[in-house]
Amino acid sequence: MKNRNLTRVLLSSLAAGASLAVLPPVQADDTGIVLEEIVVTSRKRAESLQDVPDSVTAFGASTIERAGIDDVQDFIDMTPNIMMRETFRAGVTFISIRGISTGQQGWPPITYVVDGVQSGSLDAINQGSLVDIERIEVLKGPQGALYGAGAIAGAINVVTKKPTNEREYAVKASYAKGNDLKLSGMASGPIVEDKVLYRLNAYYNKSDGLIDSTDGVDLDFEEQVTLRGRLLFNLSDDIELDVKGEYTDVEAGAAYQEKLPSADLIETFDDNWGTPERGLIGYENRQLINFSAKLDWQLDFGTLTAVGGYSDIEQDLFATASWGKPPTASIFGPVGGPDDAFEDAFQDLADNFETTTFDIRLTSNSDQDLRWMFGASYLDRTVLNVLGVGMMTGGTNRENLEGVYFLNRPDVRKAEMWGLYGQLNYDITEDLELTVAGRYDENNYNSTTYTDRTLTEVVQLVNPEGDLVDTLKATDNKFQPKVQLSYNFSDDVMGYATYATGFRTGFFATGNLTLPETTKNYEVGFKSTLADGRVRLNGALFHIDYSDQQFTFILAEPPFRDTTNIPSTNIDGMEVEITAALTESLELSGGIGVVDADVADGTTAPTVPNYTANLSASYTQPINDEYDFLARVDYRKQGRFYMDAANAYKVTAKDYVDARISLRSEQWLFGLFVDNLTNERQPNSFTDFGIGFVRAVNKPRSYGIEASYKF
Repeated sequence: MKNRNLTRVLLSSLAAGASLAVLPPVQADDTGIVLEEIVVTSRKRAESLQDVPDSVTAFGASTIERAGIDDVQDFIDMTPNIMMRETFRAGVTFISIRGISTGQQGWPPITYVVDGVQSGSLDAINQGSLVDIERIEVLKGPQGALYGAGAIAGAINVVTKKPTNEREYAVKASYAKGNDLKLSGMASGPIVEDKVLYRLNAYYNKSDGLIDSTDGVDLDFEEQVTLRGRLLFNLSDDIELDVKGEYTDVEAGAAYQEKLPSADLIETFDDNWGTPERGLIGYENRQLINFSAKLDWQLDFGTLTAVGGYSDIEQDLFATASWGKPPTASIFGPVGGPDDAFEDAFQDLADNFETTTFDIRLTSNSDQDLRWMFGASYLDRTVLNVLGVGMMTGGTNRENLEGVYFLNRPDVRKAEMWGLYGQLNYDITEDLELTVAGRYDENNYNSTTYTDRTLTEVVQLVNPEGDLVDTLKATDNKFQPKVQLSYNFSDDVMGYATYATGFRTGFFATGNLTLPETTKNYEVGFKSTLADGRVRLNGALFHIDYSDQQFTFILAEPPFRDTTNIPSTNIDGMEVEITAALTESLELSGGIGVVDADVADGTTAPTVPNYTANLSASYTQPINDEYDFLARVDYRKQGRFYMDAANAYKVTAKDYVDARISLRSEQWLFGLFVDNLTNERQPNSFTDFGIGFVRAVNKPRSYGIEASYKF
C-alpha cells in the first residue's frame, strides 16, 4: 500500500509539471530577457541541454563562479536526488544517487569523467579542488551504454577551460574561519599562435580546520598544493591533440571522529557531545598524479576520438583506534591506564591506486537523421590496500612508531576491464527520435593477500569452490541495453520514455568477494522552455528494480569492514527542476527529488535520503559603469536517511544555507561568503565498535572574504 500511495503522489506531481509544460507559453514583456542556452556533451556530442532526453543538471562557468563551487561536495549539494558524505578520510566519500549508494573499497555508483578521461576509483573523485572549470554535468539514471559499468546510477562530466589563443591571466585569494587560506592562479595563451596553446593552473590551500579536540588541538587541518598544465596542439585544420598533466600533494587531518557512549546521541551536538577527545592526532598524506592525452580527428563523415589516461594515487593514514584521550578503551583493550604500558591504539592504513584507461570512438556528424557512435574502452587498475592496527608504546607517527602490530595485512587487487559500445539516434519524424544503445563490459579481477608490507609471503585464502589458493579470482560481464523514445510536442516542449539496464561489477574487500549488482530502469520525463525563454522546467519519474545492492558494514574485529549484497530493492522516485529569469537582475533556480527505496525484507535502503530539495536565488545589480553588485543564496533541504541496513541509526532531515555577496568589474571581484550559515550538523557515519559509537560529522559554519583579478 505504501508503494502504491507514493507512486500515485509521484505520478500526480509529474503530471502537474507536464501539464504546466504543455500549456501555451506565458507571454513575457519586451525586455528581451532569456535564459542562456546551456550546451552539454553528456551524450558525447555537443547538444543543447533541453534537447537531451535524460535527466541532467548542468552548471555553467557563471554559476560555478557565483556559487563558489570549488570542490565536488559543492555542486552535489545543489543537485536533487544525490548526496555525498566524507567520512574518516578524504578518499572515502560515500555517494548516493537515486537510491543507489557506495560500497567501501568497491566501484563508485557513478562514472566520474574529466575532459573525457574516466576516473578509475572512488578515491579519484574527491581530489580537493575544482578550479578553472567551464562546465559540470550531473547525469542521473544508468549511463552504462556510453560511460561503462561504473555508471549504474549516473555520471558526472567535468569540462575544464581550454587553452586560449589570447593571453589570459588570473589570480584569486580567499581567507576564511580556521585560518583557511586559498590561493590560485591561471595563465593561458599561445606558444605558437593558432598552433600550440597552453594553460597553467596553480592552487594552494592551508587551513587549521574547523574541528578541534577538547584540548583545543586542530584535528581537520589541511595543506594542499596542486599544479596543472595543459597543451593544445592544432596539428591541422582537422586534427587536435590535447595533453594534460596534474600533480597534487595533500597533508590533512584524518580520523577525527568522536566516540559516543550511546546510540541515542547520534544527533546530539551540545557542550558535552560534539567535540572529540583525542590523544593521538591523526593525519593523512595523499599524492595524486594524472596524465592524459586526447586526439580529435575531424573526418568528412564524423569524428574519431581517442583518449588515454594514467592516474597514480598514493595515500597513507595514521590515527587513533581508540577515538579518545587515554586512559580509555580501545578495540584491543584499555590504553593509557596506570598499569598499562600502551599509550594508545592505532590504525595504519594505505590505499594506493594505479590506473590506466583508454577509450576510442567514432562519432557521426550531427546534421543528419541517423546519428551513430561506436567505441571501445579499456581499464587496467592495480590497488594496494594495507590494513594495519596495533598498540603503541611511543612515537606519534609511522616513522617513529614504537609498539606492536596485531594486524598488518596488505591486499593487492587487480582489475582488467574492457567494453564495446554503440549508440544510434534516428529521427523517425521531424519530432520523434528513437535512441538505441548498448554496451558489453567484462571485468577480470583478482586479490592476493600478503603477511606483511614487504609483499613476499602470500596468505592463502578459500575461494568460492572451497579450495585454498594464493590469489582469489573472479570475472563479471554484462550487456547493458538502452532504448528511448523522445517526442517534441512543440519547439519548447519535449517528452521522453526510457528503458535501460545498469551494472556495477563486483570486487574483493579484504579477501571477501562482493557480487556484481544490476538494475532495470524505467523512466518518463519532460523538458520545457516557457515564458519566451525565461523559464526552464524539466522533470522525470522513474522506477528501478535493484538486484544485489552492494553495502559495506563495519565490524568490531579484524578485518573491521565487510561488504554484503542486499538481494532485492525496489526504488520509486521523481525529480523536477526549474530555472527562471524573473527580472533582468533576479534569477531563481531549484529542484526537488523524492526517492522511496524499499528492501524486500521491509526495511528502507540504507544511506538514501527520502527527499532532497534545492533553491537558489542569484541577484545582479549595476552600481555604476564599472561595478556590479552580486548576491547569491543557496538552500538545501535533505530528508531523513538511515546509516545501517537494519534502520537502527536514523539521521533526521537537515537544512543547509550558503550565501555570498560581492562587487565585480571586468577585472576585479571582492566578496564575502558564509558556508553552512545555520551551523547545521549531520553525522556522516555512525559505527558501533563495541567500545562505543564512533561518529564522523560534517563541517560546521565557516565564513570569509575573497578577491580575484583577471588581466
